[in-house]
Amino acid sequence: MILGTHNSGTGGRLVWWQRLFAPLLHLTSRCQNRSIKDQLKDGVKLFNLQVTCYKGDWHFSHGLCIYEEKLTDALTAMKAAATNEEPIYFQLYLDKNFFCGQHKEKFAELVNEIKERICNECLVMLSAWIEGSDSYPHKAKTEIDKREHYWTATWAKVYGRGILDRLPLPHRHASIYNNKYRKECQSKYLMLDFYNV
Repeated sequence: MILGTHNSGTGGRLVWWQRLFAPLLHLTSRCQNRSIKDQLKDGVKLFNLQVTCYKGDWHFSHGLCIYEEKLTDALTAMKAAATNEEPIYFQLYLDKNFFCGQHKEKFAELVNEIKERICNECLVMLSAWIEGSDSYPHKAKTEIDKREHYWTATWAKVYGRGILDRLPLPHRHASIYNNKYRKECQSKYLMLDFYNV
């Protein structure tokens, strides 16, 4: 089993004006506590990258949160770490961020640029999706064998034993269930929240 991460870009620092509210925002939006570079060092080979256009650059985001780390920096690190023997895969999502909107046309341009200038046999974009729509600017011809187990209201209802499991606390959910997900996974790749809990 090879490790993957959900909302991979949420392990970094929030943009400066959101840091005051970080403890509250992290409760519902943070799904990792390691940067992309640290995740690569830990052996992560499958990334779920949610982005929004903030001040002219593509930054990681999730829900209300916007993170300092830029997509271009993460892709550069991922490309440097990818090899023929151990390729790196990623899913790209345009986040419907409350503060930034969607920029659908810009996202389509971004996807084309990544396909032409960054991706190769070692760094593979599996899909690019616009949140809240059926629009996929890119879908790989062949999907990889993966399982995605992370906190959502659905997972909490299915696996939750008490009221606390039904609250939006991804870190708590991961600490309870990640070992179970690892043991039961029969797919090649497994995507988790807070994989190192």
